[in-house]
Amino acid sequence: MTDLPMKPADIAEILAEEIIRGDIAQGARLAQDHIAERFNCSHVPAREALQRLVQLELATFIPKRGVRAFSLTAEDQDDILEMRLALEPLALRKAVAKITPASLQQMELLRLACDDAKDPISWEKANRQFHLEILKPCARPLLLGRIEQLQRLSAQKFHARWRETWRSTSDNDHVAILQAMEERKADTASAILRRHLSRG
Repeated sequence: MTDLPMKPADIAEILAEEIIRGDIAQGARLAQDHIAERFNCSHVPAREALQRLVQLELATFIPKRGVRAFSLTAEDQDDILEMRLALEPLALRKAVAKITPASLQQMELLRLACDDAKDPISWEKANRQFHLEILKPCARPLLLGRIEQLQRLSAQKFHARWRETWRSTSDNDHVAILQAMEERKADTASAILRRHLSRG
């Protein structure tokens, strides 16, 4: 329990990461009363946090059963990967045309954060940030918003299947993507990204 009431967005972010990590089980009920008590807030921000989770597609409202943490089938995960393979290379091509030295520097910092991560939870979060950061220069809010949702959903697969076997390592694909972006080779960068995503 926190000392001061938290904002709905902050509550939603904490719960979102817990759902992604599997700390909150798929299909588990997200009770408004429990959230209000846990975060020392009234029911209004607790309800708004739940609404935010539904918007992020990390929770679902089921009539007479309340709000439940998302539950994905193997087919859902296949669909998520196929959508990422379609959308992220598209966004990357647009991003390459608009990159700046400052944006490349930020991408490199996040790449290093992935390499320097000492535990799988830190790595997954840094990896997700890197994969969104390389696309941001495309400056297409609708496209980026959808991709960010898909990246959140696909992160659950890592925590469910591979977190226990994760080992710290440098990701050569991340290096190659940034090099291709710096050289303005959009097709090369997109091809590497597609191969990289297909591994998962």
